[in-house]
Amino acid sequence: MKITMLGGGREVGRSAILIEDEKSIVLDYGTKIEPEPPTYPLECKPDFAVLSHAHLDHCGGLPILYKHSKSKMFMTDVTMELAALLIKDSIKVAKKEGFNIPFSQTDATKAIHHTKIVKYQEHFRMGKFTGQLYDAGHIPGSAGVLLSGKKDVFYTGDIQTTESSLLHGCRLPSSADVLVTESTYSQRNHPDRRAEASRLKQLVDEALANDGSILLPVFAVGRSQEVLLMLKDYADMIAIDGMCKAASEIVADYGSYVKDAKVLRELLSRIKFIHTNEEREIATKKHQIIISSAGMLGGGPAVRYLRELKDDENSKVVFTGFLVEGTPGNRLLKTGVFENEEERFEVKCSLDKLDLSAHTDKSGLYMIIEKLKPSLVLTVHGDDCQGFSKEIESTLGIESHALSNGESIAV
Repeated sequence: MKITMLGGGREVGRSAILIEDEKSIVLDYGTKIEPEPPTYPLECKPDFAVLSHAHLDHCGGLPILYKHSKSKMFMTDVTMELAALLIKDSIKVAKKEGFNIPFSQTDATKAIHHTKIVKYQEHFRMGKFTGQLYDAGHIPGSAGVLLSGKKDVFYTGDIQTTESSLLHGCRLPSSADVLVTESTYSQRNHPDRRAEASRLKQLVDEALANDGSILLPVFAVGRSQEVLLMLKDYADMIAIDGMCKAASEIVADYGSYVKDAKVLRELLSRIKFIHTNEEREIATKKHQIIISSAGMLGGGPAVRYLRELKDDENSKVVFTGFLVEGTPGNRLLKTGVFENEEERFEVKCSLDKLDLSAHTDKSGLYMIIEKLKPSLVLTVHGDDCQGFSKEIESTLGIESHALSNGESIAV
């Protein structure tokens, strides 16, 4: 068996891992959005594909596989719905920005036609391997992938060991010979999530007490629904905009993937959904809490709301997760100045950031390794995969490698 890194090796973005043993299986096939223009994994023509979850850095390149292929692909049902939503939007954004992307909506539709829906821990066959998906606790429908054969391989995808307001923590198989693990937060631990939720409410209360507004730029899939649940006591003050609306409706339709679908549906019936520019013009006057995409202010309605609130010192902008270096959100938090290709302006309202990461931290990654007891660990999807691999070898005595894109290892 051979494992090849097609993307996500020693980097975050365009995740894609090829496993070959007579037949070939690709795990994820994403895109790297930043820096622009988007980039994609190395080419492959697999016999099978498995999608761990519906974030563009894992699913954004999948249509490429179906330009000249009929590979059977496996994923959960809500992942299929969310991935179709995000890929369609990425095509729209690419056309608007003038990016030349290597696939069309027709290719994306082909990918859906070749998808087989599987449930968590349902067995499915791929050549010599039997596959199973395990709840990864990252976003609704996210999955770790177990490939059982002569050697068992477990790919974490993006994984979270800690429960949130929206999701339970991950579930894991009992063991694996080879572990391919994300490494996003391999060098630090997260603060207590309940404390971060309390801080969010405190920030909201401060803005409301001063008759200000609060803008929450969020990732549409997972984060917008979690933040909404955290702020359920403020439901009548909340407006939600951008892709957050469509993603929330999909998640609510697949309630078995979240902790309390009933509460989420009730919330969605109470908040205001923004549909038109006319509604956006009056949104902050009628609703003091705005939840909107995009999470890093790279586009979406959130930029419009920021422009409206920028001079109000009583209002707040609160980021709730990872901000890629060099993105407008990252620069704003560092400098107090918003800047993209079209405009530049100073922001006088207060700027805050919470750690509500959907990725597990260093202690969680070690818990996964210690539970599965692999003889080989491959570290992917991180800024310091090499450092994490060396640490695994020195502290746990387990062979570990951080493959570069294009590099292979025989197992």
